[in-house]
Amino acid sequence: MIRKAEDKDVGAIVAFLRRHSETSMFLLGNLEAHGLNNTEHANGTAYFLRETGEGITGVFGATNGGYLMCQLPGIGATEAQTYAHLLQGYTLRGMTGDVAQVDVVLAALPVPGDAWHVNRAEPLYARDLAGIKSKATLIRPAEDHRALLTEWFGQYAADAGLNDGCDLALNAANAGIAIASGRVRLLLVGGIPVAMTGINARAGITVQVGGVFVVRDRRGEGLAGQIVAAHLQELRGEGVARAILFTASAQAARAYEKIGFNQIGSYRLALLKEPLTLGVPR
Repeated sequence: MIRKAEDKDVGAIVAFLRRHSETSMFLLGNLEAHGLNNTEHANGTAYFLRETGEGITGVFGATNGGYLMCQLPGIGATEAQTYAHLLQGYTLRGMTGDVAQVDVVLAALPVPGDAWHVNRAEPLYARDLAGIKSKATLIRPAEDHRALLTEWFGQYAADAGLNDGCDLALNAANAGIAIASGRVRLLLVGGIPVAMTGINARAGITVQVGGVFVVRDRRGEGLAGQIVAAHLQELRGEGVARAILFTASAQAARAYEKIGFNQIGSYRLALLKEPLTLGVPR
């Protein structure tokens, strides 16, 4: 049976997702931050549950902002069609999650193959934070970093292939979020910011690292590893015990491996060129 989640389900949803936390961080993080019924925030998520006699065996999420997520072990084409029918009229921007699961869902959606701007499997990494150390000096970004961060977010998006980096309104919005959220840190070298890192999801004692950026003329110096290690060391002091991340860059992957991250699988990142309102499933 597939049904929409209710408030009474929250504990069971969290318990199920934590058993698959490495590929459930956005589902967990959005639930922790916004609950079940937030219809205002872009990351507010509608949750649908797959249930059997054993309880919850799968979770499907659709955010207000147009992004799909799932934790649906063993999903087949028939089940994927059920979600596709539920999504008629939904404006889709993209989907992330376990590679095999996302591939089955995307195959059921009425989205032409050439509509995707990004559709790639990225290596997924994790590490426990016991023993993590760094001597790097980090600061929280402030209002006087807004212009710098606006530039950096554009460069980050272009480097990651997310877009061409020229959407100034989006870059400025991301800069504002970075300043206000408390989840972003800057690395100073000689008092000058040279790198950025952030947390794009947090659930319980686990965080997902995202938005790691090093200025282009300082790459290859190990700064990405330094800033991530320093931020995680800070978070460990706040009770965080595990970190997850995914990356498309082989150079970045090597930097994370040097600070103790190990590849544990792959993660699908699929982003449309333009938002698409979904019609009748295939």
